Amino acid sequence: MRARPIFAREATGLVRQFSAFDAFVISSAAVAPGIWSIALQDFSVASAYPGADFVGSMHIGVLFMLPLAVTYVLLSMCMPRSGGDYVWISRLFHGVIGFMAGWAFWITCVMIVGASGVLWPTVFLNISLATIGYATGNAALVGLASSILSNVYVSFAFGLPFIVLACVVSALGPKNFARVMGVLFGLVLLSTIIGIGVLATSSHADFVAAMNGYGGTNITYDGIMNSAKSGGWSFTPESWSITLSSVPFAIFILTGFNYASAAAGEIKRVKTSMLYAIVGSLIATWVMVVVGCQLTVNVFGYNFLEAVVTLGSNWPLAAAPWAPTFISMLIHNLPVLILFQAGWLVEQLWCQAAFLIVATRYIFAFSFDRVLPTKLSNVNERLHFPLNATILSFIAALVFLVLTTFTTLIGQYLNVTAIAVLVWAAGSAVAIILPYKKKEIAASLPGAKWKVPFITIVGAFSMVLMLIAFYFAVTTPGVGPSTPGSNAIMVGIFLSGALIYGVSYAIRKKQGLDFSLAFSEIPPE
Repeated sequence: MRARPIFAREATGLVRQFSAFDAFVISSAAVAPGIWSIALQDFSVASAYPGADFVGSMHIGVLFMLPLAVTYVLLSMCMPRSGGDYVWISRLFHGVIGFMAGWAFWITCVMIVGASGVLWPTVFLNISLATIGYATGNAALVGLASSILSNVYVSFAFGLPFIVLACVVSALGPKNFARVMGVLFGLVLLSTIIGIGVLATSSHADFVAAMNGYGGTNITYDGIMNSAKSGGWSFTPESWSITLSSVPFAIFILTGFNYASAAAGEIKRVKTSMLYAIVGSLIATWVMVVVGCQLTVNVFGYNFLEAVVTLGSNWPLAAAPWAPTFISMLIHNLPVLILFQAGWLVEQLWCQAAFLIVATRYIFAFSFDRVLPTKLSNVNERLHFPLNATILSFIAALVFLVLTTFTTLIGQYLNVTAIAVLVWAAGSAVAIILPYKKKEIAASLPGAKWKVPFITIVGAFSMVLMLIAFYFAVTTPGVGPSTPGSNAIMVGIFLSGALIYGVSYAIRKKQGLDFSLAFSEIPPE
C-alpha cells in the first residue's frame, strides 16, 4: 500500500519571485515608515504620557527591537520558509506550540486589517477630505469629513471597500503585487518627503500664523491653548522617568519590520534580501520617526501637542487633530497639498496589503502541514498565490471590521501587541537552541563556530527584551488593553490554537495520517 505523503503535496506551488526590494517594501509596509508613524508617536505619547520625550522614546525602542531584527534575519537565512516563525517554532519545539503561536499571530494580523477599515475612514480619509476642503473652500468635502466621524454607517460604507481593495492587492500574484506595492511605496515616500520638507522649512511662528483663521474658520492657536487650559490641562515638562514609561509605544510603532520573514519562501537570494528587508526597514522607520517627531516638536510646539490631544469634542475642525492636519496648514500650494494627502491616503492600503500577505502565508503553512484543510494551501497556477488562504483571511478581516465598527469589544479585549511580542519571544527561543538541535542548518551562519554561537547570543538578548516588552504590553493601558478580561481573551486565543490542533490531529489520525511527522521535517517552502 502506498504511504500517504506527509505534506499536502510534494511541491508548494509558490515561487521565488520577490526581489530584495520587494521584501523591503513588504516589511516597510508593515512597520510603515512615514507620516503615519510620526503622527502616531506624537499622538500616542502625548495622550498617555505627557512629559515624555518623543524622540528619546524612539531611541530606546529601537534598541529593544534591533536584537529581534538580527534574530529574524538569521533564522530566515537558514530556514527561509513560508509561515516564518510558525515553521521554526513547530520544528524546533513542538507542533502544538508552533501552531498556537502561528494561530494567535494570524488572528492579530487579520484583526489589524479589519480594524484598519475603521481607522482609514475616520483618520486618513477624514483628514484628506477636510484639509483639501478647507484649502479649496469646498464645504461639501468638509461636511463629508465630519459625517465620517459622526456617523458609524458612513464610516463603515468607506471602510468595507477599503478592506476589499487591500485584499485584491494582496491576491494579484507576485509580479503584480510587487508592482502595485512599489507604486504605493513611492507615493508614501513622496508624501513623507513633502511633509518633512515642509516642517524643516517652517518655524513655530509660521505654524501659529497658518493656524489662525485656517480654512476660513475662527480657529486660533491661542484659542486652542486656552480651551485646553479651561478643560483642566496643564503643561507637563519633559522628564526621563516619563520617557522610559512611554517606551512601549515606541515598541508598538516599530513592530512589523520582520514580517517579510513569513514570506521568505518566495524571496530570491534570501540570505542577503532578508538583511536588507528586516534591518533596513527597522532603521528606516527609526530615522524617519526620529526626524519627523523632532520637527513636529520644533514647529508645532511640545506644549501644543500635549494640549491638543486633551480637547476631544472641543476640537473645532472637521479634520482630526493629527500631525498631517497641522502639516497641511503650512502647505499653501494646492498640487503639493494633494500629493501630500495622496501619499497619506494610500499609506494604510499599502500597510494592510502587506498584513494580508503575511496572514495568508500562515494559513498556507498550517494547511500544507495538514493542520487545517489542505484546500487552503492550494496555489493558483496562473498567479502563484494561495487564493483560498487569502479568501479565509479576508472573511476573518471582515468579521473584525464589523466588531470594531459596531462594538467596543476589540478595543477593550484584544491586546495584539502582547500576542505579537510573545510569539517573537518564542521565535527568539528557537534561535537559542537552533545550533544545538539543528547544527547542520545553523552551520553556515555568521559566528556558527563560536563557543557560544552568535545566533544563540542574539536570540537570548531578543527573547529577554521581548519578554520585557510583553510585560509592558500587559501592564500599560495605552498599549494594551491591560485588563483581566483582555488577558483572558489573549490566553483563550492561544488555547483555541491548541484545541484546533488537537481536533485536527484526532481527525487526521482516523484518516491514517500522523501529521506530527511533518514537524520533523523543514518544509513548507
